[in-house]
Amino acid sequence: LHRPTRRPEIKLDIIPCGVEAWSMFKDHHYLTEDINASGKHWLCWWGDVVVGFASAIPFPSGTLKNAFRGHRTVVLPDFQGLGIGVRLSDAIAQMHLDEGKRYFSKTAHPRMGKYRNESELWKPTSKNMRERHNCVTENLQDRMWLARNCFSYSHEYIGDLDD
Repeated sequence: LHRPTRRPEIKLDIIPCGVEAWSMFKDHHYLTEDINASGKHWLCWWGDVVVGFASAIPFPSGTLKNAFRGHRTVVLPDFQGLGIGVRLSDAIAQMHLDEGKRYFSKTAHPRMGKYRNESELWKPTSKNMRERHNCVTENLQDRMWLARNCFSYSHEYIGDLDD
């Protein structure tokens, strides 16, 4: 008798943290180990286990005021593929929206980009699905991945418009 497997219920807690927490995640970011230390940073907990990290930085623009953008979102390898990364990203974006701020994100990660393209919570910007001209990474495996996926997804979080 074969029963379909169900994902476990995932209740995440997101707690502000210092930039030093990045050391646990930097080797797992798909592009770089670098981080902007002046950003805002969060740890993502599933029960009593740290599973992810996110950060956001001010979005510098001559025309946009009170805007931020996602800087890093990393889920540890043992917890990837469960939808934690997109939930974490949505939650951080919603926090900014709740504070009256605009929130943007740019990624070359295909799963995150596809999710946002299909989500009603995010709207594409004019830069969505554009070729990246700065496809640089620190290791050969990532360079091979980027050679096949050298474009970026760009979105603004708009939240649930029905709320």
